[in-house]
Amino acid sequence: MDKDPPLHQGNAIFRNQPSYKVFNKSFENVNDALYTFLNEVDPEVLRQELRETADVFKSFSRITALRDPRTEEVPGSPHCDHSGPGSGYSFPNPQELYSELNLKQQAACMRVLLSWQRSEPVDEEDFVVWQATEKKRCNEQQRVQKHIHDHEHGHREVIYAPMKSLVAVYRKWYELNVKKLLKAYPNESYVTFSGLPQLSQCKSLNSQTASIEHVELERILGRVRLWPEVEVRQKALRTLRVRLERYSIRETYEPAKLLRDEEKELELEAGNIFVLPLDSLLMLLTSGSYIDLPTEMFVSLKASPNSNHKCMEFQSPFPARNCGWHTNSLVLKRAYEAFVSQPGEAKWLDFGPNGSVKEVLEKPTYKMPSINLQMEYKPQAIDQQSFDIVDGSTNTALVSWSLRCKGEGEQNKEFQVFSTLPIPAVRDSKDKKPLGCHFIKLENKPDCGCEIMSKYELISAWLQLKLLQAEMGHCTRISLRDFEPMMEEKLTLISLEQQLHDYYNTSMPQLLSNLYEFLKLLDTVPGGEYLLRYSPKYKDKFLLCNATKEAPAQSFQLHQLLTETSPSDQIFLTQSSYLPISPTLCGRLHTELQLLPCAFPAKADGKAIHRRNAAIAKPEPAARAPGRRPRGAPGRRPVKKWTEAQTQDFRRKCKYEQKNRARARKKAAANAEKVQLDKIMSL
Repeated sequence: MDKDPPLHQGNAIFRNQPSYKVFNKSFENVNDALYTFLNEVDPEVLRQELRETADVFKSFSRITALRDPRTEEVPGSPHCDHSGPGSGYSFPNPQELYSELNLKQQAACMRVLLSWQRSEPVDEEDFVVWQATEKKRCNEQQRVQKHIHDHEHGHREVIYAPMKSLVAVYRKWYELNVKKLLKAYPNESYVTFSGLPQLSQCKSLNSQTASIEHVELERILGRVRLWPEVEVRQKALRTLRVRLERYSIRETYEPAKLLRDEEKELELEAGNIFVLPLDSLLMLLTSGSYIDLPTEMFVSLKASPNSNHKCMEFQSPFPARNCGWHTNSLVLKRAYEAFVSQPGEAKWLDFGPNGSVKEVLEKPTYKMPSINLQMEYKPQAIDQQSFDIVDGSTNTALVSWSLRCKGEGEQNKEFQVFSTLPIPAVRDSKDKKPLGCHFIKLENKPDCGCEIMSKYELISAWLQLKLLQAEMGHCTRISLRDFEPMMEEKLTLISLEQQLHDYYNTSMPQLLSNLYEFLKLLDTVPGGEYLLRYSPKYKDKFLLCNATKEAPAQSFQLHQLLTETSPSDQIFLTQSSYLPISPTLCGRLHTELQLLPCAFPAKADGKAIHRRNAAIAKPEPAARAPGRRPRGAPGRRPVKKWTEAQTQDFRRKCKYEQKNRARARKKAAANAEKVQLDKIMSL
């Protein structure tokens, strides 16, 4: 049988050709030959364009932009202009709201606040204006706080964008500290032994208060900075911003052991003693208040062999595993302390063990480096340590104090406590008075004003002033955006207690009484080594964990607890945390813009803009002729016309009722606004 004839394959010229879709292109397609030819750039024209940058190109692409050879990163901003005195901050006011006060009234009120900040006498005329505008200022403060609260929650990513670099630095610092903890403590399994109530739950049945008494500074070891005038230089902050990682990531040494074992034995003969470093004391007092605070620390309960008393020693807490306000300030404070510890940056006083004080004279040590002129140029990273940084001059002070409780119908009982804390500076080289505390607080909303201090910061400042028996503390407020100093604030015990009461409804005597009750409960725990832990799952308790040889289902390993998560700011950014703006602090923003804190900008012509919506006048009905009653209709009383006096009286009553209704609406709106503001302030 013959084979099937071959199929017709067409002309050979059409074989092995691409599909018709290749030719079915639009004219604008870049693969079209005519389109490419028409849009081709002449090489001569292109070469002329590359000789110099045209003025029309005001921005650059981050892909093709020049990179810094030291960091291999694209600069965040192409230029920084520090020639002018202005900071570039502006109050966020997209709705163009204005203050009820005019320019002169705002200026007079701001001068009153500045006089109080600087401890200067207040001008009488300004104080008269301050008192006359009190009601308007209070009403406007509530509206401004709500306006700023809405602004932060609407632009949260933009406000906290500069926080990313601080989070990266803290993550490296956390890894260094975790490595030390892993070497110091074995990888044991821990299980919950018991639950102790948190301090807010430790309330006595009787109304009692506690106080810190018999405070004595036992000894100081190390160097204390001599700081006659407390002021952070702007130039130092600009340098520190570039080299932040270099100065904050340093190997820290363990503080010296100031409380000797012999001293412990002598104190144990009289009663129980507690060794509470400042960080451990703050963890007990403020645990659970903020997400970026430490949550674990070791506690050692040891009985004395010579008496029936115990020594309850708290170790320094583990570093926090979440980033936020407090970790940011910690990174900047550590970096600044290391920066001023460099030779030539500050003067120091050396406190000897016997109480002797002498000024440290720095001897310049210059070494001429050997220069190889034939070497190849290699840019060095900014954060790379080109030379060994001298360890920061640190100090540790041992303070002994008594926690005395005073109750109704009870004898005064007290606990002997020993605390260690650093001394920030000495204010005067003649009388050697130490400064109680020095905080570096980052301002997250520099365009809105100066935020109030957090509860953790206020209690920490109060304890440092109390334990060091200092009259004055200091707080340097710095912008998170560009590390520009905003203001220098003085801190006193009275002002700190007032802020704790006004903003957080916290009384220090009551809080110390709760601490007293907690230490009494801890005294009933049998001796041993424990891990005191706070978990958000149990918000009202401290979990007291001890090591176990077996590993039950509910146990956890110490090394896994420290290394399972890397510090981040995700939880902080997702939670509803908010610090209101302080209505009494005038910072750099207010002095430059002549803006009163917690107030809208004043109108240029001086007129108040608090306008009410004008009521639309309703058209009056057209007058009609009175209709006649038909004959034979059921008897109706004839309509009596009102006299002029009756008409005026009726209008007066209507007007009075209208005002009452308007007043009731205003009162209801004010109450609703107050409830909303209370919710904001309670965050």
